[in-house]
Amino acid sequence: MKKYIKFALVFLAIGIACGVFYREFSKAYGVVNVYTTLGLAHTHFLVLGVAFVLIIGLVTEKLGKCSGKLFKAAFVGYACGTLGTGLMIVVRGVFDVLSKSPAVNYVTPSGANGAIAGVSGIFHAVLGVSFILIFVAWLLKPTAVADKTEDKNDGEQV
Repeated sequence: MKKYIKFALVFLAIGIACGVFYREFSKAYGVVNVYTTLGLAHTHFLVLGVAFVLIIGLVTEKLGKCSGKLFKAAFVGYACGTLGTGLMIVVRGVFDVLSKSPAVNYVTPSGANGAIAGVSGIFHAVLGVSFILIFVAWLLKPTAVADKTEDKNDGEQV
């Protein structure tokens, strides 16, 4: 369970940093009380990075299925997907704040919009597939190889 707590702690630090960055960056550019995508990064990291990681840790420890290769790969994918998606929200949010700022005359280029959307979509796909694979790993039965080796050793004298 300590591994999940450490992951959640890292995401907590990132989430708090995103919240502080959102507040200060928005104030610096005069975009206060205006909806921007930058405000979503804080919540994204706290919910997907902290709350869900702790829930995944609790369920995994309760089921005793944290040693499988599928689960380990899916959890790494989930962590990478959460981090990448959150960082793309920050990138999109910075452009959002700059484009809505009365102090700066900025228009996000269409190529940048497409690139941000594409990379964000890839990270969302990684996040979604990993989340599904975590559930699949939870539902899989223990491997039959482990059962067969236990059966052979039960009848043998050592």
